[in-house]
Amino acid sequence: MILRFFRKMIKWLIAAVILYGVFYFFVLPYCLPRKYNDIVEKYTSVFHLDESLVYAVIFCESGFDPDAVSSAGAVGLMQVTEDTALWAVGKIAWLDEETFDLTTPEDNIAVGCWYLDWLNDSFDSQYTALAAYNAGHGKVSEWLNENEHSSDGIHLENIPYAETDKYVKKVYIVRTLYRLFYGMQ
Repeated sequence: MILRFFRKMIKWLIAAVILYGVFYFFVLPYCLPRKYNDIVEKYTSVFHLDESLVYAVIFCESGFDPDAVSSAGAVGLMQVTEDTALWAVGKIAWLDEETFDLTTPEDNIAVGCWYLDWLNDSFDSQYTALAAYNAGHGKVSEWLNENEHSSDGIHLENIPYAETDKYVKKVYIVRTLYRLFYGMQ
């Protein structure tokens, strides 16, 4: 009786290990990809960002499609507009305006990470910075000056754009999943 119990437990344990392996090595990379890992690691280190946040932004912005173009003209993995890119290239010493290409993963992630870092420095909360990444920092600054969206002018409490509100929530959920399944900080 005890021997049969242990055999059954071993079979269940082996099945669980196999299922976990299939999930971790085949399902998870498809559902929550970590493409462009070297580039993401490089620029999250340079700009002191969480890898999970950058992966979540890429996931939500482009679904890891480097050729993605939005209806607003945002381009690439992190969906950066041409205007933001030109402004950022002027601020990032190692990027050259002549050779810069927003459609290449390296340049797109560099500018996207720089912009996220700039927004984090400009606003006191990551929540507000993410809203600005989606709606624009000028629009979020306006919202912060309106009592119905911010009681203190610093923290955004209400996002009036449904798309931006949904975007920020989605980024937080996806970031949490990256942290949970990949052990990221």
